[in-house]
Amino acid sequence: MQLPESPFQIDIGASLSLTLHQAASRQVDAAIDALQAGDLDVALTLAGAAEGMIERTGHHMFGWLKQHPRALERFDKKEWISILNSERDWLKHGGQPAMQIECAGAAFMIARAASKLEEWTPKMVAFKIWLLANIDNI
Repeated sequence: MQLPESPFQIDIGASLSLTLHQAASRQVDAAIDALQAGDLDVALTLAGAAEGMIERTGHHMFGWLKQHPRALERFDKKEWISILNSERDWLKHGGQPAMQIECAGAAFMIARAASKLEEWTPKMVAFKIWLLANIDNI
């Protein structure tokens, strides 16, 4: 059986050499593009992967969130971290048959990932401006 010709034009010999920072930055930028396109699951997945790539001992959003005293008054630490990562973990591992992914969840995962990067792209700066201008509405 003859297969139809594929419309894909891909250079099979292509390769890409990146540092961890470059790869994470590219993923955050792609997550922002996905968020703008309404692909909330893609945005959340890419941002979650980027966040996990970068080890940072200094200040970053997830480090602050998981230690937040008001949250830890209501939840034990393990439960609180599970809540913070619920959409990311579902997209990564599955579980319940369906999940509602909100714009806010994807936006905050992007912010978490970007907060671990020391250098930001212009797209990340524009995202931060948008997020701060819309924080009360999401």
